[in-house]
Amino acid sequence: MTLKKILFSLSLLCLLSQISAQEEKKDDKKIQEVVTMEAPVVPPQPDSDGNIPIDTAPPKPMAADEILKRAINFMKTDTKLYIKDNKITTGTKAECLATFKYKPKELNPGADVEGTITMHLSIEAKEGKYRYTITKITHNANKTECTGGNVYNDAPACGSLKVPPDLWKRIKGEAFRQSGVLISDIKAMMKIPSSKPVNADEW
Repeated sequence: MTLKKILFSLSLLCLLSQISAQEEKKDDKKIQEVVTMEAPVVPPQPDSDGNIPIDTAPPKPMAADEILKRAINFMKTDTKLYIKDNKITTGTKAECLATFKYKPKELNPGADVEGTITMHLSIEAKEGKYRYTITKITHNANKTECTGGNVYNDAPACGSLKVPPDLWKRIKGEAFRQSGVLISDIKAMMKIPSSKPVNADEW
């Protein structure tokens, strides 16, 4: 009976270990970075003699609410490169779905894969930092039978006969290039004070 309990316990531990490993693998399928933010420096005021004192105080972290406002402003801005849909703000997080148009560069790509690349973006705000996370990077063909699906997969969802491996590799490369465009836009917009007007309606 004791031996059975030991074997059962070992089996249970192995199962938990496998589940944990699968969860870690799933977590790898995202692009994530934490970016520090400092509060704007206020120029010191001159003293009664007109001298400007030297500020030796260390930089202060930016307030979380200001960082979140900047993230929301990013969600509001329009761009010709991609569309932002499903915009949501919850607590200290702003989210959206970014959709890029996808068109193969080659004349005869081997499959009708023209369509879109979509990715989910979330920006979380804390005092002195924000974290952006890009997940669910997906290829969607206008011709649904040629949809590749999740770009982290080794083979396309529609199968390698529909979308050959070399073409799937190019689609994946373009998807990650587009995620780089999104990241550049995030970082640029997060440097702009929230008080500056943006070019879209409130949401």
